This record gives sequence, structure tokens and C-alpha cells, in this order.
Amino acid sequence: MQVRAVVVPEVDQLEVQTVALAPPGESEVLIENHAAGVCHSDLHTLKGELRVRPPLVLGHEGSGVVIETGKAVTSVKPGDKVIYNWLPACNICGTCLSGMPNLCEEFPSTILQGLLPNKVSRILDQDGEPLKHHLGVATMAEYMVTHERNVIPYEIDIPMATSAIVGCAVVTGMGAVWNTAQARPGQGLAVVGCGGVGLSALMGAKAAGCSPVIGVDRDQAKLRFADALGADLTLNVSETDFADGLKELYPAGVDCIVDTVGAGTMADSLAAVRPGGKVVVVGMHAFKDTIPISPAQLVAMNRQLLGSFVGTSKPHFDIPRILNMYSQGTLDLDALITKTYGIDEVQSAFDDMVGGSVVRGVLEFKH
Repeated sequence: MQVRAVVVPEVDQLEVQTVALAPPGESEVLIENHAAGVCHSDLHTLKGELRVRPPLVLGHEGSGVVIETGKAVTSVKPGDKVIYNWLPACNICGTCLSGMPNLCEEFPSTILQGLLPNKVSRILDQDGEPLKHHLGVATMAEYMVTHERNVIPYEIDIPMATSAIVGCAVVTGMGAVWNTAQARPGQGLAVVGCGGVGLSALMGAKAAGCSPVIGVDRDQAKLRFADALGADLTLNVSETDFADGLKELYPAGVDCIVDTVGAGTMADSLAAVRPGGKVVVVGMHAFKDTIPISPAQLVAMNRQLLGSFVGTSKPHFDIPRILNMYSQGTLDLDALITKTYGIDEVQSAFDDMVGGSVVRGVLEFKH
């Protein structure tokens, strides 16, 4: 099967190519992709900063419709709408059984190698050479083949462009609040970085009953988005020191800060949270990045610095939960999608993301 796809043949090269897609194996599914989110993790992969290396078909966020299933597939059937879960946990390793399927022990030999859970690729380039599946899925293509563990079916009425981002940006932000921080009603919580993940965290904090919920960014346009999505307060750190500005805005001090930006803000977040509080680090960083912190910030102030990989999520629980809250009107996920693009506009989608002109951009595929 010949399909058009966004290919990274080498680091820093982005091309739309026609690639060959093999039929699904016995535990695999063929999916008609309808939408694919454009994420900073895709950019890190394009730049060669993560462990998944080219050549590959890009994309790990998305949604679509099942077209064909292998004979051993039981969880979905043709015609099902699905969200892609790029954390296809084995559910039998020690890490999975300890309640952290987001850190499945299989991942270093499967998704981080650009392979499906059964350690194969189903994509060939124009010369007949294998291409990797970005994080085991490869959503930036008209069609894709992936393992049934990589899909979560749903029935609710939600635009495909919106459902496309639930499997990464939304579950990462909300999971950081619900699962990692374990935020409780009445706790003050600040979100550093009001992009797609940060605004998802902000909505998750509001849904959890946190108060106040504070949006922090250098970009006033993004802070207006935070206001629109229910932030109680906002802080523009292009105009003031983060810790001092937060203390002036909310003298009691916040119980938790969810930092979605990166190494450049983590030390400030740790200094700004109240004694005994938590800083949850969400943003994906290059492995070479480091942070300057004093151990006294942790020990003498009893502060906690917590990593949160994809929101410490259990995708088959958290994603249906998020969709249910959307269907009940609790979460305005549609507001996160600020622009859609065709596949030939993928470079513009990345440029807009880097330039900060979108909260979340999505590629849409016409069928």
C-alpha cells in the first residue's frame, strides 16, 4: 500500500514522501489517520535530541479509524474510532505490575528503537529499505500499521483534530496534576508555560478543584488563553522575577508548580514553590540539558522535585476518563486547537510551533 507520509531521512531533514506500508500482522491494525498533533517531542526527534533516531516516519499523537485488523486482534474492529497510545505497555514486567505502565521495561527495545511491540517495522522507503515508526506509531501519514496495544477505541462525539492530542499533550498535562502531583481541592497550583501541555495541566488543575490556579508565561497572548480556560491569576515573567512576582501575586505560596518549559525554568520553579511544596517537571528535554539547583532547596525547605513522564499515566484509564469529562462539558479541549494544516504544510506547522503562534497545531488528512 502506497501512502504519503512525513519522513525524517536524516537529522534536521523533513520531507513529505510516498512510502510503502505492509499489511498488518496478526496482532496489528491498519488505520486511516485523520489527524496528527504536532508536538515538541516531534521537534526534538527531528533535531536528533532523543533516542529515537532517523530514518523514520514522524508523529506520535493522533486519531483515526480502524480499516483492517490482524486475526489475533480482539480490542478493536474495522470502523472503530481510535486514539493512539504510544505507550504500549506489556502489563507483565515488574514496572507495569508496580503500577507504572508508562515506564514499561519493553520500551528501550521497542518504541525507542522505532519498532512495534513485536519488534518489527511495517514501513519501507522508496528504495525498499525499512523506516522506523516514531515511538511505535508514525501518525504523520495518511495510513499507518501499528500494534493493537497502541490504540484506544472511543465512541463519543469529538472532532478528530481534538481527539488527536489527547494521547500525549492532554494526558501529559492533566496526568502531571492528577497522578504525579496528586493535587487536591484547595491547593494552590501554578503552571509554567502555557502551551498545549501547560494549558492541559491548567484545565486539569481546575477540574481537580485547585485554587488558585495560576498561569505563568513570557507571552501575553498565551496568558490570554490561560485566562480564557479559567486561570484564576496570570503572571507575565517577561516583566518580573518569577519567584518575587509569584510571591507578590499570591503571598501564601503555591503548593505545586507544574513546569512544562525546560531546564531553563526548573531552578526558578523550585525557588518559587512554598516550603514543603512540589515541583513537577513535565517538558521533554535533550539528555545533555542540566539544571543548577542547591540541595538545600530540597532538604532544608522539604521541597520535592518530581519527574512526570507522560503524566505518570495509565493510558487505558486516563484517556477514557478525559474523554468522558469532555463529553460532560467539564474540559474544553477544543480550545487547545488553534490551527490545522495539510500534510504539505508540515514545515509551517513546525515553524508556527517554534514561533509560539499556536497553542497546538494539528495535521489533518483528507480521505
